[in-house]
Amino acid sequence: MKTIGIIAEYNPFHNGHAYQIAELKRKTNADFVVIAMSGDFVQRGAPAIIDKYCRAEMALLCGADLVIELPAVWAVSSAEDFAMAGVTLFDKMGCIDGICFGAESDQLPLLKSIAGVLAEEPDIYRSALSSYLKKGLAFPAARAAALSDYFKSTGMNFLISILDTPNNILAVEYLKALKRRNSAMTPILIPRAGSGYHDTTINTPTASASAIRAAVSNVTPSDNHTFHFSSADYGSQSIHSSRPHLSEIASSMPEPAFALFQKEITSGRLMDADDFSSILGYRILSCIKKELENIYDMTPEIANRIIKNRYHFSSFTQFCAQNKSRDITYTRMNRILLHLILQMTQTDVKQYKETDYIPYLRILGFRKDASALLSALKKSAKVPVISKLSSALRTLDGTANQMLKQDIFSSELYEQQKTGKTKNRFSCPECSKEIIRV
Repeated sequence: MKTIGIIAEYNPFHNGHAYQIAELKRKTNADFVVIAMSGDFVQRGAPAIIDKYCRAEMALLCGADLVIELPAVWAVSSAEDFAMAGVTLFDKMGCIDGICFGAESDQLPLLKSIAGVLAEEPDIYRSALSSYLKKGLAFPAARAAALSDYFKSTGMNFLISILDTPNNILAVEYLKALKRRNSAMTPILIPRAGSGYHDTTINTPTASASAIRAAVSNVTPSDNHTFHFSSADYGSQSIHSSRPHLSEIASSMPEPAFALFQKEITSGRLMDADDFSSILGYRILSCIKKELENIYDMTPEIANRIIKNRYHFSSFTQFCAQNKSRDITYTRMNRILLHLILQMTQTDVKQYKETDYIPYLRILGFRKDASALLSALKKSAKVPVISKLSSALRTLDGTANQMLKQDIFSSELYEQQKTGKTKNRFSCPECSKEIIRV
């Protein structure tokens, strides 16, 4: 039985994701594809546009066999910690043969070489990185420049542009994590098809998630149209609508995924960072400097800046833009502010890393015909597999219990803010949510 893992956010699930799963199965003859998926908050430091259960169902309807939640603290971490946690999750499943990832580059050997340098940190690289950081470069730019210096010293050609794209960066981090863990899992690269990660316009059937989220901003809950798909081929759907932007969104997503997404659009349940503005404003006013400095990824300089600017706060996105700087990127500031909202501390993260990142495997959903995979997982898993949350809270202790409670808090806060936005009742506590079965 061959089983391959994909680390993903699916924010939301689109044709490019469906292509990756289909191409992976075609290339490897995999029997099962497992997704390690971010929960209700994502790596760029924002709430997911739709909740994790809806996104898990999208994935399962479009080719995935099992979805396991990446704990919240790692879902909103740096690329390095996000990747290490995802790789560790698959390692601890004990039944994953390989990890598949997309990238703008199709040069796996080169990406492996870069990952090797980052994993081993030779003196030439480390010295150059320190020098560039002292010059005030943000970490991603300093790292790319240091890698360029290192490869020049070895006579190899290295283009800094390779690390200019998010998927290439994550690909390198996955490879670095595999090397550091001495993992036997095989890396499988599927070159990204269609639009780039940051493209914000829908001009191909494989538009990016960023483009879909941008298009959604033009849609109102009253845009309640029915879409008719004439083909099962995800790339050639026929859609009838009087609203072009909704048609474009539909053409960029597999039919089952769009059907779920349209329900979320018409019900007004889409979320963004500014839906958490009031909570962030409260946290900024209520925290003293010592508390701020213990927030995950915070520095004394950033804490001072937040305190200095706290009376100029108006929204999450405004405050993030106001406090980013030459050496602190907008995305990193987003994550820091989200850590503040979710009460994730330096102390927590240090403890989680010391206990090897992943103390449990929480199932979000599975296909009913994947029973062989579930049976194998129960036998091979190196940590507890959670199918019933309330039972896990009673049996897990220490760090695992603490991390699980943080996951529950993050999801219930997301649900609470969504409820406030739609004026509906709180659906149900996280412990009462059912696993998705398709």
